[in-house]
Amino acid sequence: MIGVLKKIWHFAGEEQGNIRKSMILGFFYAVFHMFQIAAIYVVVLALVGGSTDSTPAWQALGLLLASILGRAVLNRFSQLQQTHAGYFMVANKRISIGDKLKRVPMGYFNDQSLGELTGITTTVLDEVESTGPMVLVGILGGLINSAVMLLCVLFWDWRIGLLALAGMLVYLALLSGMEKQSAKIAPKRQRDEARLVEAVLEQLQGMSVIKSFNLTGKGDKRVRQALEDSRANNLAVEKLFTPYIWSQEMVLHLFSVLILAASVGLCLTGAMSLANALMAVIVSFLIFSQIQSAGSGVSALRLVGSS
Repeated sequence: MIGVLKKIWHFAGEEQGNIRKSMILGFFYAVFHMFQIAAIYVVVLALVGGSTDSTPAWQALGLLLASILGRAVLNRFSQLQQTHAGYFMVANKRISIGDKLKRVPMGYFNDQSLGELTGITTTVLDEVESTGPMVLVGILGGLINSAVMLLCVLFWDWRIGLLALAGMLVYLALLSGMEKQSAKIAPKRQRDEARLVEAVLEQLQGMSVIKSFNLTGKGDKRVRQALEDSRANNLAVEKLFTPYIWSQEMVLHLFSVLILAASVGLCLTGAMSLANALMAVIVSFLIFSQIQSAGSGVSALRLVGSS
């Protein structure tokens, strides 16, 4: 996984600065997201303490407003940086390819397929443009934000933190297994998509000949085969990812239930205050959100890496 992330990073070239900015903004986005949890904690403490003062309500409202406004602004600029990086890093590569093609020998296209080059500069690079920066920022940002949230929980209550850590480690183990399996099929899927574009373009270029000699159904065997190969590979990717995604979801839900059960048990035995127990119940629904966001990008990581 690290190798593929490095490939995307080097491919970005001059756009690395925009990707870096997007990751930094994503980190502060997670910080503002924590303001929501702080607002809930203020309310829980007030309810458990039997407070009738309006101060906790205003404090919670202020934290929520700061969270909403901060996340809205940061998300906007983060998305702009990702979009800019994705578009221009691919645009620069297309220009580079065009500059090289202007200098190739006259007989170059006797051995090389123009359709294949067109497929690379369209379908293949479109995959990088639309998904590359998003995957890079999503995975690295999600992992960093998960680590920050986990550290906060560990300092708040080490018992809940250890359960969350165990859940994250199991989740990452499953994620690593899925990433290794996808490495086997991603290159073939990418090649078949490029061949499909190549076959369709050649079919369109030779349409006059196909019509003149009534070759429909005979001369388009290559296109039909390319369509079938693309369909089979996309279906194979979905079949490969589905068990892993299901297992990952079950692991996170299981550890969320364990955190919830542990908080209730600790409260009943007097080892945890009621306010902290209620907060731990709420945390059980939120603690894995960032790492789940990072995991969602891994399924597309190898496909982008192959492209």
